[in-house]
Amino acid sequence: MIVAQLPATKPFPDQESVAWQEQHMFRPDGMIESTVGAFLVRVGERLVLVDAGAGQALAHGYAPPVIDVADDNDPFVALFRRRGAPREQIQHAADHFGRTEMVRGELPASLERAGVRPDEVTDLIFTHLHFDHIGWASSDGGAFFPNATIRCAAADLEHFLAGPDEEEIVSLVYCTPTAPQRLAPVLDRIETWDADRTVLPGIDVRLTPGHTPGSSVVVISDGDERAMLLGDMIHCPLELMDDEFNLIVDVDQDLANRVRAAYARELEGSNIPVAAAHFPGLRFGRLLPAQGLRRWTFDAN
Repeated sequence: MIVAQLPATKPFPDQESVAWQEQHMFRPDGMIESTVGAFLVRVGERLVLVDAGAGQALAHGYAPPVIDVADDNDPFVALFRRRGAPREQIQHAADHFGRTEMVRGELPASLERAGVRPDEVTDLIFTHLHFDHIGWASSDGGAFFPNATIRCAAADLEHFLAGPDEEEIVSLVYCTPTAPQRLAPVLDRIETWDADRTVLPGIDVRLTPGHTPGSSVVVISDGDERAMLLGDMIHCPLELMDDEFNLIVDVDQDLANRVRAAYARELEGSNIPVAAAHFPGLRFGRLLPAQGLRRWTFDAN
């Protein structure tokens, strides 16, 4: 599990920000609590982990990088300059990362508290391949879950193994291996999907491209009952409540916005419990119908 405090990087209209405040997602300093970990699903004799956190803790903890925006030799600045970013955009990004706090490395202890050993996990399903979702795919050069088949979207695997610029940024800022480095020890056990389908009995995947090329949601079914794990299709309930709002930059912003709006229409008033990988405490909730702004309620613990 990783628990991070992220700055609110986009403006919030008054009405919407009040609605969010009622859900206790802002800290008094205006930072956003963001939990990332995994969801454990038992399906018959299979033990399935959806996503796998951000990986091992750093020996001396995480400290945001000190970035000298005026120095073109600073690795962070040089990377952004190669991409044609103006100085003010680099400053904005540096300020954002400089305010980010992070704790990671807790997933093994969380599994132990649930009575689960890594060798008991039979399947890893990745909603997408950002570092904070694949962190425990490998550890010390080998598979952390030695008996697990790893499943992800083919579009994401192709995109991330090509080593996009964003991976270099992530590696610099968060002191983490890139996706090609993290996945190298487990490439021989990866199975992919390129369309919506059933991957295991009671577990379906749906492609929701936009945040990443192969971003997907996972649908858990039992008879007529359903629950959805939304991955990073959204990062906070406000993105379902208001079609005009998005929190985190997506690879294809327009497509991501359309996908979110379509899911908001599907979920509104449906009573389907949903959770996303960055919801505080990974709690499930439901999207309620309303006049104008939709409403959100977290399920009771």
